[in-house]
Amino acid sequence: MPTALVSKEFIARFSKALHAAAQTAGKTVDFMTLPAAKGARLSPEERNKVDCLFLDRDMRFDEQLHDAYADALLQMKNLKWVHYTSSGIGQQLHVKELNAKGVITTSSTGANAEPVAQTGITGLLMLARGFGSHIHHQAKRKWKPIRGIALPDDLRGQTLLLIGVGAIGKKVAAYAQAFGLNVIGVRRRPRAPDDTVNELHPPDELPELYPRADWIMLCCPLTNETENLLNADAFNRMKKGVKLINIARGEIVDDEAMLEALKSGQLGGAALDAHRQEPLPVDSPLWDMPNVIISLHNASASTGNEPRSAEMFVANFGHWVRGEALFNVQRF
Repeated sequence: MPTALVSKEFIARFSKALHAAAQTAGKTVDFMTLPAAKGARLSPEERNKVDCLFLDRDMRFDEQLHDAYADALLQMKNLKWVHYTSSGIGQQLHVKELNAKGVITTSSTGANAEPVAQTGITGLLMLARGFGSHIHHQAKRKWKPIRGIALPDDLRGQTLLLIGVGAIGKKVAAYAQAFGLNVIGVRRRPRAPDDTVNELHPPDELPELYPRADWIMLCCPLTNETENLLNADAFNRMKKGVKLINIARGEIVDDEAMLEALKSGQLGGAALDAHRQEPLPVDSPLWDMPNVIISLHNASASTGNEPRSAEMFVANFGHWVRGEALFNVQRF
C-alpha cells in the first residue's frame, strides 16, 4: 500500500479521487501529513513510509509545513515520486538531488495555462485600446479622449509573433485568432495537430520573423538559449512601434535595451508581468511610462490552479500505481 504525503486540504477535497485511482490497480493508499505544531518534524519512521508526495500551495507557503518538508525531503529513503503544484520546477528545493537519487519529479504544467494566457491577451487588448493612457489620465483626473493620429488601429489583420507554443501559447493563439490576429508561432518541436497557430517556425528564424510582427508575446521558458533573447539587436530588427507582452520570465528581455526601445518609440508599448528584478525597484522608469502596463507577476493567479494541479497529481497517481509512464516529467 503506497503512502502519499499530502496536505490536509488535499485530503479533505481529493482523498476519494486518490483512493479511486489506487483501486484501478487493485491497491489502497495511506495518507500522511506534515506536523503543524511550530518546530515539529516527521520522525525517521514516518519519513521512511513516504512513497510519493504532492507539494501543493498549503505545504509550500506555510512556513512551518515547508520547514518540515525541507527537513524530511532528502531523508525519505523510500521516496519514489514528487509532484509539484507549479509549472516550472527547476527552482524547487533539492530537485536535482532527487533526480540523482532516482526520484521522479513531475510538474503541473498546463494547470495555470488559461489564466496566464488570459493575462497575456488582457495586456494585448489594453495596449491595443489605449488603456495605458486612459489609466495614466484617470490617475490625474484628466479627461483626454483619444483623437486624430492617436486613434488605435484595428486588431483584425495584425500579426502576433508568439515565442513559445506550449500549453499557454496554444491558448494565447486561440484567443488571438478570435480577435482576427494572424499568429506566427516559434518553437523547437515540429507542428502538432492541436497547434492553433497560422504558422510555426523554429527559433533560428526569429531574425527574419521580427520585422513581420505588430505584437510579440513571450510564452517560452527561461533557458540558456532564451536568456536575453530580446536584446538590442532583436529590438532593432522589429518594425517601429511593435508592442511587447511578457508573461514568461523577466530574464528573457534585456532591460536596458527594452527601456531604450520604449524611450525611442521603437517599442510602442509593453505589458510586463515578469521582471528581471522582483519586486520591480521603486525607481524603475517603467512605473511611470503610460505605454507600459505592469501586472506584478500575477499572470497565473487564479483560484482554479490548485484544483487543476491536484487533479493532475491524481491522474498521475493512477499511472504510477499501474506502472505506467507519468506525464509532465521534468529532469534536471
